[in-house]
Amino acid sequence: MPRKGKGQKVQTATGQQYGQAKMQEEAQDVVALPEMQEPQMPTMRPGESAFGRPTERPSESINTTGAPIDVPSPEITMERRMKVLAMLPLLEASASQPHASPGLRNLVRRMKLFIGPVEDFQDKRI
Repeated sequence: MPRKGKGQKVQTATGQQYGQAKMQEEAQDVVALPEMQEPQMPTMRPGESAFGRPTERPSESINTTGAPIDVPSPEITMERRMKVLAMLPLLEASASQPHASPGLRNLVRRMKLFIGPVEDFQDKRI
């Protein structure tokens, strides 16, 4: 039995007890289901506008950086510091070579900062 006017048709589940389908039809006749709107299309798709178009953010400087991503740094434990300290002599030797890349030199500097003062590793017994 179709609904009167605009909208969706009455539908009932199959395999119900006697009389349940009729009650379901009557309930759907009383309450109209909401109209579903079509999703809106995006106003602009990639490549639709010219490359030299005016900016969409005129009040923002072109040098403005994006929001930084908060990456949790790993916990600095004594065990991690000891592992880095064990690798450091080999990497320091490689970084001191004339053909060493700036990236390797920078890595060694960061590792030294990571392990902290060497006094922490010395035996405190007198």
